[in-house]
Amino acid sequence: MSGDVRLSSDTKLIGINIAGVDGFHYATEGKTYVSDIESTVFYDSDEYENTAGRLSVPHLSVPVKNEGGSVVGVMMFQIDVSVLNSVMQERRYGDSYDAYIINQHGRMITETNSADRLNHTGHPRRKTNTELTVVEPQTRQSTRSVVACLNGENGLDVSGYMNYTGGKVVGVWYWIPELKWGVIAEINADEVLLAMNKVKGSIFEVLSYLTITGVILALAGIAFALIIGQKIAHPILELTAATRKMSAGDLSQRVKMHTRDEIRELADAFNVMAESVQEKTNTLQETSNFLKSILVGSTEHSIIAADLGGNILAFNEGAKRMFGYEAEHLISKSGIEILFTKADVASGQVHTMLETTRVAGRYKEEMQLVRKNGEVFTGYGTVTTRQTTRGEPNGFVMIIRDITEQKLLEQELQSYMMQLEKIAEERTQKLRVSEEKYRRLFETSKDVVFFCDTECQFIDINQAGVDLFGYDSKNEILKLNLVQHLFFSPGEGKAIKEMVSRNGFIKDYEVELKKKEGTRVPCLMTTNLRRDERNNIVGYEGIILDLTERKKIEREKDIMNNINKILASNLDIREVYKSFGEELNKVIDFDRMSITLLDEKRDEFLIFAVSKDYYDSKLEEGMHYSKYGTLAGKVVENGEVHVVTDTSQGRFSTDPILFKEGIKSRLSFPLICKGEIIGSLNFGSKNVRNYSENHVEIIQKIAPQLAIAIDNTCLFDKIKDSEEKYRNLVEDIEDVIFRLDRKGRYLFLNSALKNVTGYAPREFYDNPSIAMEMIHKHDGDFVSETTRKVLSGELKVSKDLEYRITCKNGSELWVSQNTYPIKDKKGTIIGIEGIMRDITNSKKIEEQIKRSERLASIGELAASIAHEIRNPLGAISNSVGMLKRDLSLRGDDQKLFEMVIEETDRLNSIITNFLTFAHPAEYHFVRSDILEIIDETLFLLEQDARFHNEIRIVKMYADDIPEVSVDRNWIRKVFWNLLVNSIDAMPRGGKIFIRVGKPKESGNHEIEIAIADTGSGIPPEIIRKIFEPFFTTKKSKGTGLGLSIVHRIVDNHGGVIDVRSEQNKGTTFTIRLPVKNKLIKTVSV
Repeated sequence: MSGDVRLSSDTKLIGINIAGVDGFHYATEGKTYVSDIESTVFYDSDEYENTAGRLSVPHLSVPVKNEGGSVVGVMMFQIDVSVLNSVMQERRYGDSYDAYIINQHGRMITETNSADRLNHTGHPRRKTNTELTVVEPQTRQSTRSVVACLNGENGLDVSGYMNYTGGKVVGVWYWIPELKWGVIAEINADEVLLAMNKVKGSIFEVLSYLTITGVILALAGIAFALIIGQKIAHPILELTAATRKMSAGDLSQRVKMHTRDEIRELADAFNVMAESVQEKTNTLQETSNFLKSILVGSTEHSIIAADLGGNILAFNEGAKRMFGYEAEHLISKSGIEILFTKADVASGQVHTMLETTRVAGRYKEEMQLVRKNGEVFTGYGTVTTRQTTRGEPNGFVMIIRDITEQKLLEQELQSYMMQLEKIAEERTQKLRVSEEKYRRLFETSKDVVFFCDTECQFIDINQAGVDLFGYDSKNEILKLNLVQHLFFSPGEGKAIKEMVSRNGFIKDYEVELKKKEGTRVPCLMTTNLRRDERNNIVGYEGIILDLTERKKIEREKDIMNNINKILASNLDIREVYKSFGEELNKVIDFDRMSITLLDEKRDEFLIFAVSKDYYDSKLEEGMHYSKYGTLAGKVVENGEVHVVTDTSQGRFSTDPILFKEGIKSRLSFPLICKGEIIGSLNFGSKNVRNYSENHVEIIQKIAPQLAIAIDNTCLFDKIKDSEEKYRNLVEDIEDVIFRLDRKGRYLFLNSALKNVTGYAPREFYDNPSIAMEMIHKHDGDFVSETTRKVLSGELKVSKDLEYRITCKNGSELWVSQNTYPIKDKKGTIIGIEGIMRDITNSKKIEEQIKRSERLASIGELAASIAHEIRNPLGAISNSVGMLKRDLSLRGDDQKLFEMVIEETDRLNSIITNFLTFAHPAEYHFVRSDILEIIDETLFLLEQDARFHNEIRIVKMYADDIPEVSVDRNWIRKVFWNLLVNSIDAMPRGGKIFIRVGKPKESGNHEIEIAIADTGSGIPPEIIRKIFEPFFTTKKSKGTGLGLSIVHRIVDNHGGVIDVRSEQNKGTTFTIRLPVKNKLIKTVSV
């Protein structure tokens, strides 16, 4: 522990060091310490500059321990002693009454009331403490009361004794062992004697008064000591106990003080500090967890934890990237030896590393490491021990960074340094061989060569030095001191001088010197001592290399790297154009920069982007202008760089425009991508002749990547446009397009969902279970199973999956669904996507086709049967007719005979229906008023015996019903059959509704006729069979061919018929007929 203050109730004290305080050392040893009254350790931060004269104070020091019991910190409290002074002045007994407190060394620690009487004693004339030792002035021995207190005695003396002022006093004292303080109260004996002289009485009265005085004084002293104990000792002990609990880890400790003095303020400060410690402890824990997550998951360095045997226990993401291993393949399965070369493992170097770390606690060294693919690389590793809470090592933590590139740079730098060293050695050798050669080399060298005396006063310097530092002549610079005048920081010059004096030389030391006008010059200095023939030091000599150009190149290199990073950071260069311009402006001085691109016809420019420091301009971003006669046009025409040194004399059409805007010189550079010139990069400056070859070289380095970035931006724009078109197509399509993740959450739904199902996409996003709830109960299982197989990969794709759904409005639809898996880059299935199409109408048409096929086959069978039955039935009918003519029957015989005749006629009618159903018939389509045909049918119906007064016809005809092409006879038969069925369904009467109109979705191409009744309805289980031949619900009558014939007639008109029914509420037949139907069909009815 360093002793630096980390937390304080006065934040300005944070950072001071208290390691030299006795209480700090006691606390670091695990002991609680209460100091004497002593000079303050903590001062009021507002009085930092003036602490003299402040009262001394007691300090309380308590150790802070961790869970293992080890001391990890110290808490110290300072109590303002002014509270003691206030207590001491609360009560007085007589004019000469004096009360004070001494410490265990017999020194007074509170203010005294006898300051005015201290002059003759030699004590300081001040009411402060600790400087006054309580002794008799004549003997310099401790007073009677002090001796008794230091012996731990409580008592009084009414006979009188000498006090620290040399006066005789009567006193009482009380020792407080917890604080090692003594409380003393004294009254001048003369004051007591004077009171006695005033007593008019016998000696017994005098003695009685003296006794009473002593008792009062003793009681006052004891009461005073108790007050001191209550007001000082008890609060301090309570504060000490709370501090011990807090240091043991109980951060919830708070101290409650009911006094109104400084100890109360100290307790309040303790409570504030305790809350702060608790808050910062929680914050520290959160920070620790946060840093742990960063180190484990996000660092670019490898972080590997191992046990004492070297077995890998943790392997972070950085380690995975560096070595190529997956963490699960190494953790608890391999040792760290797998990461080192076999040679280092075999030689025991890895074992030595671990042992060194175990002993020293830390190991740092370069290491030869091996990746999973066998590649050997150099890393710099730091190995530390992991410790238990008791401080015992239980493993290692390795932090490794790959320094392969660093080593290559070091080798390159070393090579360069070796070259410089070689040059220096060659120059030195040449100087020794020939003075003439030395002088010629000295004078012609481009590097600065200098000689100084021992005080760094120049003796000689070559012309390169004069030129570098900007002086007019060598004589001018020879008057200067190298350290004082040429170092930008003279302190650095002195340090280098001492380094050379100590080591004999410095080599390639980078320093900052300054020119005559005071500007900085970065230099590389090699200097050594000059010695005479007797090896005495006579001065310094050296070589100085100007690093200005190298620094400039390095700076330009950094800027180029930053520009390349900026260009690569975004697909749309317009998003980073400002940052690109700001970075480029560091190496190229410009006031305007723009990018112009050729349009598709390559005869106009688009100002793609502009950066300028002024507002008004006629050439703004987004504008188009002709390329002919312009600087940019010249550049893209021949692919060469062009410079306009003075726009006032420029020959291009854009020169006068930019000159009015303050641009006086220009530079334009071609942008080439994939071998084709796509535009130009243009610069403008408010200075004449601002651009040079150096600027062209810089632009050459960034132009290729800029052209690629612009091309990418254009491609990105096309992709965005394509994506927008695709999105519009997806949103406009009538089929439902969807995407789900593996958890069944919808990622995308187009607007067709609402048109098909009635549900908005947001309802599916919020409650994905709707999708399964709307599937028909008999179809849900195989839909779920199919989805599962696609997600598991058992099915590569699911096509034409047909099932039923219930829409939001309760209607039922048939849908067909194609489902495809969604895969990530690794080929893992992460969800599904697909298309769902409403096939309800297709299903109806399909059902009608199947029904027509069945009718055709049944019709052929019915025709053959009818023909076979009709012949014998004709003979029976003729015979019955002859018998009726010739026989005279009565009674039951006559009834039986009539029954035979009726049944024969009925059978003949059935056969006629069979033949009608089976035989081909010719249709004659004519333009007809459908309402007229319906009304004619209704008129005939009202004449039928089955029609009665309880039946009511309700007609609902729309306006502007177009004429339709129908066969009037056949279509009338359709209406007749449907109306008769409605009457049969309502034996007790009811309503028949006839609605005629045009469907909304068909425009004027179809009409719709609906015939509805309020009868008993058709049961759901048989409604699908009603159009099948010979199916009937009329047990005693009917052939079951009526609705089959109706279906056939409607079908041959190119129309469709549908039925909806609800039991006990009625049935509705809906017929749709095309308006135009000019074909004359010969079909089987």
